[in-house]
Amino acid sequence: MTTDRIDAARAGDAVALEELMREHRAQVVRYAMRLCISPEDAEDATQEALLALSRYIASLREVAALSRWLFLAVRTHCVRLARRSVRHALSLDDGAELSLEGPNPEEQLVDRQLRHRISVIMSEIEPSMRDVLLRRDVLGESASDAAAALGISVEALKSRLHRARTEVKGRLLQSLANEPRQTSGARSISRILR
Repeated sequence: MTTDRIDAARAGDAVALEELMREHRAQVVRYAMRLCISPEDAEDATQEALLALSRYIASLREVAALSRWLFLAVRTHCVRLARRSVRHALSLDDGAELSLEGPNPEEQLVDRQLRHRISVIMSEIEPSMRDVLLRRDVLGESASDAAAALGISVEALKSRLHRARTEVKGRLLQSLANEPRQTSGARSISRILR
């Protein structure tokens, strides 16, 4: 990655922007394959993140922030695609009313159900994995701070975090696949689990 290419893309050079997107595509695909539910969603998230890069490259404040920005763009799109996939598989079971303010009621329902399912899964996983997930993904601690608090190396923390995320994702997909009323989104998730 050259700073000159990023600067040229930020200045509106279409050729530099295309080269920059081609240069970072493999990195974006890796992020998406790790975060999305299916390879199809990963490809969609990759396309959306690169499209967003082309739209917002001029507003990138620091050249060094590009990788972080791409990761956040991919994560945002993967979450959006996952919500869309499971929207019909989830049902309201706590009887609480949905707010008319903020996100639409369907998005509130999906968020509520996902939070409930994830909290159940988190309570069932091994405590050492739960601690790593809570520190890194919920509290947002840096890897070094979380590792120091848990008394393990950063490498051990990263390994445990990967295992924990994989475990939670697998259990969540399994719980969705076991829904009694399977919609097309739940059926496609079931196929991925096989």
